[in-house]
Amino acid sequence: MRIFIKYKNNILLILEILIVTLSLSACGKKNHTPTLNEDKAAKKTMQGVWTDELEGNIIFSVKNDTIYHNDTLSEPAFFYIYKDTLFIKYHNMVKYPIKELTEESLVFIDETGDEIELIKNNTPAGSIAPTTEEAEAPNQGKVIKKDTVLTFGDKRYHAYKKVNPTSFKVYIQSKNVDGLSVEQIYYDNIVHIALYAGHKRIFGQNITKADFKGLVPDNYLEQAILSDITIKGASKDGVTFVAILTIPDSNTNYMINIIISPTGQKTLSL
Repeated sequence: MRIFIKYKNNILLILEILIVTLSLSACGKKNHTPTLNEDKAAKKTMQGVWTDELEGNIIFSVKNDTIYHNDTLSEPAFFYIYKDTLFIKYHNMVKYPIKELTEESLVFIDETGDEIELIKNNTPAGSIAPTTEEAEAPNQGKVIKKDTVLTFGDKRYHAYKKVNPTSFKVYIQSKNVDGLSVEQIYYDNIVHIALYAGHKRIFGQNITKADFKGLVPDNYLEQAILSDITIKGASKDGVTFVAILTIPDSNTNYMINIIISPTGQKTLSL
């Protein structure tokens, strides 16, 4: 709807521009609302349980505007269909061109260009939609404490660490066994480390993965969790802790040395 105003000066024009801008911004903040006119008939056809045409394995089920993958770790995802394309909204949007969609069959193109052919199972989607569980990252869901007495020469240190689970989400997008993009959510940790010389506390700080920005590539840091900080040992430089940043369900990690000097100064190095 367009409102016509006879402008007496530039102030009214500026006010209208501000109102329109704020309105568009507010519309953009609505959760799970497609900006395009979705194909509601196609979404209705998508309802149900979809299985592999060759082996009959359940690939995913669709109920209302949500897709449930057939495993306990992948997150349910909002979807819509626009111009013969299936859009699935994870943390990042995924889209699959649809070649065929009927009440009995679904054929679409995956991200590698291969055709995925599915057939609909007559079982109601709600009766067998998998129950998702929160994925458990290393050390997640429990507090881990450790303290160690270390000596170097005539210096005696008492080092302490405490791993604290958080509700900070880390989104991991990967391919499932069927070759489709899925998303899993893990939860990061905060680790408190402290160092004492005798009864004197010379250092204490909560460490998060953000403390390692600049040492670790941003794209890795975004998907990683701070899984642990270990106590390595004492030297002339002080006490070395080792932070372990890892991407869940992968074999890669970064190990960063946190060196606390005898005067309480912190230095980071790979």
